Amino acid sequence: MQTNKTTLLEKTLPDKTTPPEEAKLPEWGDMQGLVLSSYPAMNQASYLLLRIEDGAADRVRDWLRKVVPFVTPALRKPHQEAAQKQNLNIAFTFSGLKKLLPAGWCSDVDFARPFFEGIAGSEHRQRILGDLGQNDPCKWEWGGCREPVDILLMAYGHGPQSLDSALEKWRPVPGISCVRQIDATSLVEMGGREHFGFADGLSQPILTGSRDAERFPESLHLTELGEIVLGYPNADGLITKVPSACHDEKFGENGSYLVVRHLQQKVDAFDRFLDTHAGPDALVREHLAAKIIGRGRDGTPLVPYTNRDDNEFGFAEDQYGHGCPLGAHIRRANPRDSFANPNAASVTALAMNKHRIVRRGRAYGRPRWSTQPGEGERGLMFICLNADIERQFEFIQGDWINNTGFAGLASERDPLVGCGNGHSRFTIQAVPAPAVVTGVEAFVTVRGGEYFFLPGLRALGRLAGDAGAGGAHV
Repeated sequence: MQTNKTTLLEKTLPDKTTPPEEAKLPEWGDMQGLVLSSYPAMNQASYLLLRIEDGAADRVRDWLRKVVPFVTPALRKPHQEAAQKQNLNIAFTFSGLKKLLPAGWCSDVDFARPFFEGIAGSEHRQRILGDLGQNDPCKWEWGGCREPVDILLMAYGHGPQSLDSALEKWRPVPGISCVRQIDATSLVEMGGREHFGFADGLSQPILTGSRDAERFPESLHLTELGEIVLGYPNADGLITKVPSACHDEKFGENGSYLVVRHLQQKVDAFDRFLDTHAGPDALVREHLAAKIIGRGRDGTPLVPYTNRDDNEFGFAEDQYGHGCPLGAHIRRANPRDSFANPNAASVTALAMNKHRIVRRGRAYGRPRWSTQPGEGERGLMFICLNADIERQFEFIQGDWINNTGFAGLASERDPLVGCGNGHSRFTIQAVPAPAVVTGVEAFVTVRGGEYFFLPGLRALGRLAGDAGAGGAHV
């Protein structure tokens, strides 16, 4: 496992990148909509996890020709998105591409190693992701070692009826089996909070070339488009390898790698943990919960001199963790300027943001604060986009979330989403002495997951037999 020093000196591997030939403007119309939006105006979503049956490639291509015209492109103007009745995006695992295309049209050497190996493709990958013990891929409900998945169909709509009518048009045909359908709701529908009760979705990269980049050109979250979308310069000024397929060397342009993790949140276990360590004092209970996350329940960062609406803060001003603990969830998930060298020249946000991911997940299950009856499982469909799975998602999981030596700590992992086992601990830095909380459990369990490729619309047309590149809407 890499140390923090290695993190600072990490270089992009030469065989994974090429110098940009020339700068080009973003081709938003060829990108799928998830690149720019989580579709917050659409309160309902359904994720259909599909498998292609043997010998059904021709029927699947016929189905794709009907579906592709409805795929939503990236829309730069919010009013355009709000005007849509339903939105649709589609992604493929490596096995899905191999089944769909004729022999020789798609090779593992064309794609990034994590993608063609799969999310559970090696013991090393399972270890850095924390997929051990109760998170073992052989125990998952789908993906991993259990039910293989080839296609992910992501549908979004205004209410269940709107979504159901759309799904009838896109419903898979014989030759495609539905491994699982997971229905989820938007963050807006959840009142802006995830199931543990904290404000979520507060920190996202701002991609160069987007409208937000024009509005906030000095933001600490400004991130090169090539960190998320293939075919554009990344933070190092290089272009991450663009996959080829369908005898097209530029097949992967305007596409992205999609990470999906089906995460069950153990809300009751988290509440019991707070009760055990805080006792009857409600203020102490909320103080401990906020320290674990690094924010108050309303989203206020614990970094000194920040307020609820301030997301341009750095951790260098709280270098000893007396405000936001060194091992808090938000600090591990995005350390911001924590590892900046004070003796070196300052770097721009674009140069610093080389491990960022764009999150597009949604909650599933009934909120615990809902007045409607019913309990059931609660959790998050974690979905993120990145151009380099190893340098972004896997790096965050291995070097920050599950790194027991993160920021000089010892024998600790992320207290919220790390692979705790009941024997883990969490340190709250303070003067004159830190407080150490023991018995940290695993409050999140992995129920499924896979790595997908989210093609551009031209590439989708190639997969469907050059029947069109999408862009129409219901």
